[in-house]
Parts: sequence; C-alpha cells; structure tokens
Amino acid sequence: MTADQLIALSPLIAVALGAVAAMLLAPVMHSDRAARIAAAIGLAAAALIVIFRVGTPPQPIGALYTDDGLARFGTAYAAMFGLAALVFLRVGNVAKEAPALVALVALGAASLAGAGHAATLFLGLELISLSLIALFAFPLSAAALEAGYKFLVMSGLATSAQLLGVALIYAETGALDFPGWTGQGALFALGGALLLSGLAFKFSLAPFHMWTPDAFEGAPAGAAALAGVVSKAAVAIAILRLNSEASLAQPLWSGGLAALGAASVLIGNLLALRQPLLPRMLGYSTIAHSGYIALILASGAPKAAEAVLFYLGIYAPALTAALCASAMLGQRPTLEDVRGLAKTRPLEATALVIGLLSLAGLPAAGGFIAKVYLFQSLVVTSSWVLLVVAAIGASLGFYYYARFFTAPFVGKSRIEPAPRHRADRVLLIFCAFVILLFGFEPTLLVTAVTTALAVR
Repeated sequence: MTADQLIALSPLIAVALGAVAAMLLAPVMHSDRAARIAAAIGLAAAALIVIFRVGTPPQPIGALYTDDGLARFGTAYAAMFGLAALVFLRVGNVAKEAPALVALVALGAASLAGAGHAATLFLGLELISLSLIALFAFPLSAAALEAGYKFLVMSGLATSAQLLGVALIYAETGALDFPGWTGQGALFALGGALLLSGLAFKFSLAPFHMWTPDAFEGAPAGAAALAGVVSKAAVAIAILRLNSEASLAQPLWSGGLAALGAASVLIGNLLALRQPLLPRMLGYSTIAHSGYIALILASGAPKAAEAVLFYLGIYAPALTAALCASAMLGQRPTLEDVRGLAKTRPLEATALVIGLLSLAGLPAAGGFIAKVYLFQSLVVTSSWVLLVVAAIGASLGFYYYARFFTAPFVGKSRIEPAPRHRADRVLLIFCAFVILLFGFEPTLLVTAVTTALAVR
C-alpha cells in the first residue's frame, strides 16, 4: 500500500483507533470522560483529514472501498454528526461503553458510504446495526429495552433479506462488486428486490419503519440522532452509489424506491399528526424525510445526487438541534412540556424552533431549499404522482411541526429542564447558525456538494 492510499484510508483508521481507545479506557476509568475524549478525538481527526483532502484526486484502493467524493462526503458527515451526538449522549443514563459505540457507528457509516463491494456493504450496515442495538438498550428502561429488542429482531430479518438478495445477484452475475451487477433475469430482479428491502429497513422506509418511533422515544436522544442522521445518510449514499454504478433490474429498482418513498411520506406524516410526544413525533417525521430522499433517488433526475447530498446536509443540523433540545427537557417531553419554553430556556426554544422550521421546509431555513430540490427533481422527470404525494406530505408536515414550533411562545412550561453543559450550548448555537446560514446562503452548501461530486 502506497502512502497516498494510506492517507485515503486514514479517516477510517482515525475513527477506528478512537473506538478502540474508548473501549480500552471504559472499564478502567470511574467515569466515561476519558472514553468520550478518545472517541471525540478520533471523530474530529477523521473530519479534519477529509477537509484537508478536498480537491485531491481519488486513490485506487481496490474493489472493497472507493475513495471518491461520495465516500469523503459520507465520512466527514458521519464523523461530524457522530461527534454532535456524542455531546448530548450522556443524557439518558448510558453506560461507559457508549462513546466507543458512537465511534463504531460512525466507522460503519463511513465504510458504507465508500462501499463498492457487497462485503463492505454488509460490514458497514452490520457495524451500524449492532452498535445501535446496544445504544438503544443502555438505559435498561422498559421503553429502551423494547426499542433495542424491536431493532434487533427486525435488523436480523433485514440482514437475512439483504444477504439472500446479494446471493441471488451473485448467482446471476458472478460478481460481488457493484459495477458487475448487471442483468435482466428473474433471479436478478428478485435479488435486487430483497437487497432493497434490507436497505429500506436501515433507511426506515415504510413498511419497514416500525422500530423508528420506539427508538426515538425509548433510546437516549444521542442514540436516536445517530440512527436518524448518521445511519440514514450512509444508507442514502449507498443507494446513490448503487444507482450510478450498478444496473439493478430497472424499472423494478426505481419503481420499488418510488413506492417505498411515497408510502413513507404519507404514513410518516399521517402518524405524526396527532402525536403529543416530541421525540416520537420526530421519529415519525424522519420516516417522512426518508421518503422524500427516496423519491429523489427514484426520480432519476440529472441532479439527483446533488439534491440528495444537499438534503442530507441541511437535514442533519435540523434534526440534531431538535433532538438535543428535546434531551434537555427529559426522556419523553410532550407538547405541553414545550409550552412557555422561550421564557425559561430561550436557547433550547430557539434551536428547537429553528430546527423544526427547517424540517417543515419553510423559508429562511435551509430546509426550504431542500424542499425546492425535491420538487424540482420530480418536476424535471415529470413524476407527477410522486409530486402530488410530496406536496401532500409537506402540507401535513407543516401542521404538526407548527404545533410544536409555536408552543414555546405560549403558555407556561410545567417541567424543570435537565442541567445544560457548555458543549450543549455550543452544539445548539452551531446547529441553529448552520440552518440559517444555508437558508440565506445555500450556495455554500451547494458548492460543497458539487465539489464532492466532482471527485470521481
């Protein structure tokens, strides 16, 4: 291996070393502070390495991993928002091993983003899944154990479907690398459908979404952020790569993505309409946002890749801000708990409101530009049915988001918020700033996305 190839793999090595160091420190220290610092150093180093490599040509590493712009974007994304989740993961009674598991989730996401082979695809997905199972169950409450148990059982089924799908594709094509997946036979089509169902579970697309609201309600908010942001982005990038490098039985693959996406938009938004629990509402809303991304992927629009990466780039700080603010209000804050929050905790209220405005896709927040990308992709490809579904979903979303982003300014809060650390304050300010920055100057994120896509 050359020095350039080693540098290309160094972000993954940094995250892996951070995870190992956090694992070794957890059992010998009285608190998780040292393990948290070790994991944070590994994640920060990975993000910085990717940033310093912007504009450098990709290195040929082999069939298992691809050092292109998609992989670099996914690695930096996983590292940065893994670090963000680590900030407020302490809220929720997690064990000392939690920081190591956060780093492992980021490592799995980075591996998945650069996967060009079935082996790396499977490894990345399972590294994410197994780490999330433990993180979900760590509080050992009834709700947390239920969330972990549901995710464990359904993850096993999804993995089985994925492996069977890959086996059928291999039987038809004799290849395990993505460019070799070309075929038109029934066996190949069935393999593609099974692979898509396995990915749809990790992506929380309906009807494979049942674990999502339970995880957001019962698991620590930091673990929910990993599942809703880091894991989701890695799967979206993997599907984006499959769309561009493999030829998976069209139109069955794109039709399946469109059907799953449309079902997710409608089901996620409808179930969130009357949901009084803030974290559970956010869980249902992430199902809808997965659907929006799936619609872009299914559209086949000329700028689908740019639209997906932009959507992910603005979705992450919005959901992170909302979940961090939710964590400050307790394990299961309700709509009534949010009322009057602007008077007692103005920072949490501001970050929550800005995050929800962005998720709703309203102007001045970056989420508005993401919705423009969504509708533009569907209009360009004349996907009128999907456009109507997306418009209905956005309208429903505005209603239930409005219930929560107006509540902090009326009434009186009836709970005592959790203690806030300096890192929480920095994270909330950073997320709110990024959302507004990309809302007023979306070209900054567009430039970052197009720069990443130019590295092939």
